[in-house]
Amino acid sequence: MNTKPRNLIREIDARKYRTLDNYPSGRIIPHLLPTHFSLFDRFSQDVYCGEFSKDGRHFMCACKSGEIVVYNVGHKSMDLCKSYLCRDIQWSIIDCKLSPDNRYIAYSSWSGNVHLLPFQNSKNREIYLSLSDQQSYYSGFCAFGVSFSADSHELIAGTNDGRAIIYDLQTGTKAVSIDNAHIADLSAITFSNQTNHIIYSAADDGILKIWDRRILSESHPEPVSVFVGHRHGITWQDSKGDFRYILTNSKDQTIKLWDTRRPSKLSDMKHAQQVVRTNSQLWDYRQVKQTLRFDRYQQFIERKRSQFDPIEVDDSVKTFTGHTVTYTLIRARFSPPFSTLQRYIYSGSSTGQLFIWDLLSGEIVYQSQQGHCHNSIVRDVSWHPFEPMIMTSSLDHTLGCTHYRDVPLVCERRESQDRYDDEFMDEGGYWIE
Repeated sequence: MNTKPRNLIREIDARKYRTLDNYPSGRIIPHLLPTHFSLFDRFSQDVYCGEFSKDGRHFMCACKSGEIVVYNVGHKSMDLCKSYLCRDIQWSIIDCKLSPDNRYIAYSSWSGNVHLLPFQNSKNREIYLSLSDQQSYYSGFCAFGVSFSADSHELIAGTNDGRAIIYDLQTGTKAVSIDNAHIADLSAITFSNQTNHIIYSAADDGILKIWDRRILSESHPEPVSVFVGHRHGITWQDSKGDFRYILTNSKDQTIKLWDTRRPSKLSDMKHAQQVVRTNSQLWDYRQVKQTLRFDRYQQFIERKRSQFDPIEVDDSVKTFTGHTVTYTLIRARFSPPFSTLQRYIYSGSSTGQLFIWDLLSGEIVYQSQQGHCHNSIVRDVSWHPFEPMIMTSSLDHTLGCTHYRDVPLVCERRESQDRYDDEFMDEGGYWIE
């Protein structure tokens, strides 16, 4: 028997010469699967968003209190880099993103603006991107999802009135506005990973859409593809980055995988929207937040789900179940390509758990123990692009870290030199209408 210890660095490096067809299943990836949970940091209010930067050097989270915190990511620890006390916050920070070039942080709330905060260069001014026609801080508008383009030159926002707005950050103007992109709240919207022309959007009408700006008419906008199959609103969507596969998380308590080469018929969309509207009236998922009685909670969710009106067409490739989606827009994502070959998808849950599914089999390969990790909803999850660890953002005011070794990630807090306040922003901000 060969007892020679494995060189993981050499094995990881060798993966770039392999494909999914000849990759030795079960050799490296399951060994590095994060399964050990530890509490990382605690805040005064709910943590709504949390995501690693594209290069893995930073982790950013946003809280209901209006605070955005950015950490420097090390091998075994993360230390506080910057913290921002944001303005124009109504209810909570809904979404926030760090641009791929690490120049700006974008955040949204229940207000008429999306804000850009300077990150790398503190001398830059804050930018206000107006969602409405009036320069009003407090309005009925909200951008549920914001996202930067791959080159960081543009930002896209999806609003609660179903619009998609693209801002050109180089010229300081609105580039495109797609009115009535959806007939309900636009929950998640992103550019394709490789190009600014392709846009993916998902909304509370239960429909996933793909847009191509090269053939888009703003006066009569039409998507190039639609995808039908959910029985309730969609809370999040994530692209695999290969122009082929997209996943959506939904209030019907499922995650669905879609193949962009197999779109639905436009004629099926109207019926699906009607089913989603009926089921939304039957059950408002916001009325259920959490419970420590896990068994009764699961039974309640399953009972409500069984009462949903059926849908005639489901064009998804695969459906994943086991988690619960209530109260807030819980997120699901593909695992990173470098460390996992995107073999998994993972999601938060209303039960305070982290779920990981095998993408091919659809089976749950990891499910954190209920009540032993977070005591409330895990709203956002983020897998480090290179390291085997997953950060979980929870409404129990905490950040958690799930890693592959039973060695807790150390949080080294220090007083930040870059705390922003209202006075700074009033003096330095400017509008983009």
